[in-house]
Amino acid sequence: MSDSQRDSFYLGALLHDIGKFIERAKDKEWQEEAQIYVQTGQASKNHAHRRYSAAFIKIFEHFLSDPEIERYVLFHHGGWGKGNYDYGILRKDIPLKLIHIADISASKEREQVPDLELQYYTRARLQSIFSCIRLAEKAAPALKYLDLQALSLARQALFPAGEEPVFQTQAYRQFVGEFESAFAKFVERDGAGSTTDLLPLLQKFLHAVPAQTPNLLTNEPDRPDINLLDHSRVTAAIALCLYDEWKEGSWEGRDSEILKDSARGYKSPDFPAPCLLVSGDISGIQDFIFNVPSKGAAKTLKARSFFVQMLADVCVEKVLHDLDLKPANLLYNGGGQFYFLAPACRAGDLQACKEEIARALIDEELFLSIASVEVRVSDFMDDFGTKWKKVNEALAIEKLRKFKGLDGDEFGKIFGSFKQKSKTNDKRDRFFSITGLLRSKEYSIEASDADSTVEDGWRKILANLGYTFRFANEEFVKSPENPIVFNETVFEEKYAGFRFSVKDLPRWSDITIKQFVQDLDACGRSIEEYQDEDENGVTRILKDGDIITYSQLAFKAYKETGTHKLGILKMDVDNLGKLFSEGFRQEIRTPSRMMSLSRSLQWFFEGYMNTLLEDEEFRDYLYPIFSGGDDLFIVGAWHKVFDIALRIQKDFRQFVCENPSVTLSASLLVVDEHYPVSRFAVLAEERLHEAKYGSLDKNSVNVFGQTLSWVEFGEAWAVKKCLFDLVDETGVYKVPRSVIYKVLQSCEGLSELHDRAQLLYKAESSNDMTHLSLLRQMPPVGEKMWRMSYMLRDIRKDEAKKFAKGLIDTYESVVRKAIQGEPVNPMYVAVGARWAEMATRYKQKCLENQNQEHDAE
Repeated sequence: MSDSQRDSFYLGALLHDIGKFIERAKDKEWQEEAQIYVQTGQASKNHAHRRYSAAFIKIFEHFLSDPEIERYVLFHHGGWGKGNYDYGILRKDIPLKLIHIADISASKEREQVPDLELQYYTRARLQSIFSCIRLAEKAAPALKYLDLQALSLARQALFPAGEEPVFQTQAYRQFVGEFESAFAKFVERDGAGSTTDLLPLLQKFLHAVPAQTPNLLTNEPDRPDINLLDHSRVTAAIALCLYDEWKEGSWEGRDSEILKDSARGYKSPDFPAPCLLVSGDISGIQDFIFNVPSKGAAKTLKARSFFVQMLADVCVEKVLHDLDLKPANLLYNGGGQFYFLAPACRAGDLQACKEEIARALIDEELFLSIASVEVRVSDFMDDFGTKWKKVNEALAIEKLRKFKGLDGDEFGKIFGSFKQKSKTNDKRDRFFSITGLLRSKEYSIEASDADSTVEDGWRKILANLGYTFRFANEEFVKSPENPIVFNETVFEEKYAGFRFSVKDLPRWSDITIKQFVQDLDACGRSIEEYQDEDENGVTRILKDGDIITYSQLAFKAYKETGTHKLGILKMDVDNLGKLFSEGFRQEIRTPSRMMSLSRSLQWFFEGYMNTLLEDEEFRDYLYPIFSGGDDLFIVGAWHKVFDIALRIQKDFRQFVCENPSVTLSASLLVVDEHYPVSRFAVLAEERLHEAKYGSLDKNSVNVFGQTLSWVEFGEAWAVKKCLFDLVDETGVYKVPRSVIYKVLQSCEGLSELHDRAQLLYKAESSNDMTHLSLLRQMPPVGEKMWRMSYMLRDIRKDEAKKFAKGLIDTYESVVRKAIQGEPVNPMYVAVGARWAEMATRYKQKCLENQNQEHDAE
């Protein structure tokens, strides 16, 4: 086969099941087109979706012009001979058989469910992937389903919509019509051709369409937990690997064995593994991002963070090119890590590509490690979770062998003289220019011109890899070819695809600058205190579009709370590796589900986070250093950082169907705006570690040095709210602010009580009688029970007393639980009080100002 024939083979594999989507519309015109194949004797009535797939190819034959594509989708389940449906064609046509093997490999993961009625097929909703995950000793998650929505940044695109497994009305007809219209626009776009990447369009429309169909043997539908997008892309990836291995690898010349479905054929354990599962990971990310001075950090942290994404994208592009892979072979790319499925015959190309990337990055702070494991056909059906685990174990080893494959001269270049890395900032930082370019709406990755000269900087790093990253708003640079649009999925007419990215920063507008100046004046501050300097040390006047700096964000907190501080939030998913290797039952631990899980988490952190950050409550208050893959790092006005931590946790719980196996942990810091960037990055990581491993079951947040469960953090917020309302001068209670310090004083010693409670709980859980005996002999702590009531005895107003009573009851309840050895942290009361103290300092300042005015009189 030629390259064009290989392209047709790939498209046939990618679109083989598109009919499962179209058939659900129950549209008369589509039914007539599909029926033609029965009327002309080309196909049987069985597996109706393949006739709809063929009809789709036929309608768009001006784009999908090779008739082989139509044949591949029509006969991927077999042929039609002597009036009866049979598999005869699969016993002689190798390319068709390869697509069939790939489809079976991706479809064996399906699970029949006897209690799902057959007629639900055309109205079935996709089950959330998070309803399938369960770690040992965790409760089973609820079964929840998605709505039929085009992919976007909006909440309804991937959040569960309810527990009803079917649509009550016909939901597919209009949606299929939208897809048909979008497909027509996409393939007619300038530059579209047979090699156009269809995945962005399929991702937009098929991510919430079930891949299940009725089982003809049992009349039981498959559980609708696999989406058609991931099934299609995994099938195409496997098929292309099999094809390349057949043409030029270990399957070449073994046609008779490929055509056999018996244990003596390709299913034999002795038959060569046709695929490689490849994983790549960029090392050194944290040091690279945060190794900058605090002064002017807002101008460079995002630039460096985004460059990591750029570098990963370029490395992905290079691997795709050097191994001659298709877009579907890329299983995942996010957070500086990627996974490919490649043919085993490309192992040598992979090694050469790996060494070339290592040489290109030899002088840089970042390094890409790549590892791979072989995958047999049977592994896709029975053992893919183990393969996923093994490739990550191999990757961990590979990270320790950074310089393997480099020759003596290259070693000398590394170890001969250690170059002092620049810590300069602003325009002197070689990544600084990226910050301005991030305002661009679109970009493209293109092969760099070998004859062009590239100045030293971030472009030089990418040019060493053979690529350039073009933004649409660059001066003196031609418009991007095949541009990709950021964060917009209505792209068909103008763009080659879309990419979710949390790239936007808080910026000033003329209106907000005017308000900022007024606020400074009202607070007795000078604009000069908050103006930046350019690279020559000259003070810059604030302008529309300027980034809101860290000192300016701290002032926003000061204006609203009286506390001139920044908040730091670092957050990531707990037990991520375990979720992939053990979260699914062995029999459903398959590639499509793993891709769906990784893509769903990526959407939350790279897509939906944009929606949260654009919320009016948070806009202009928060600076996202990074958010992608499964984690995030945000700096901002301290009170808004605390608020968004709660919001993210709340939304994430809803997103994952309240699944107790899928949780987040976080660290929250409050620092001065001049606190060293490198130090708060390290401290945030240390506190996150404490949140995960200083708790009984992760799913926690470390705040003010205390590790709380998310429930306890919510209780801390309630304590804060109670105290805030009590001391509010505009409210009905008007209790002196000193009540906050009395609550804090009441909490002295509760930390030791918490430690004792944790030890007692662990001892009882493990039936450790020795430690239980020692713990029970410790001095009694009952005197702490009445301390809060005593401290708040001076509150006299009836309304306020009732309000304070709730606070006293909360305190006494949690202290009682801790005394009894329950796994609670009573220090959440102190956290709430500390939170309230910081949130009400402006009240103290107002009182001081009033006293000063009175003294002046």
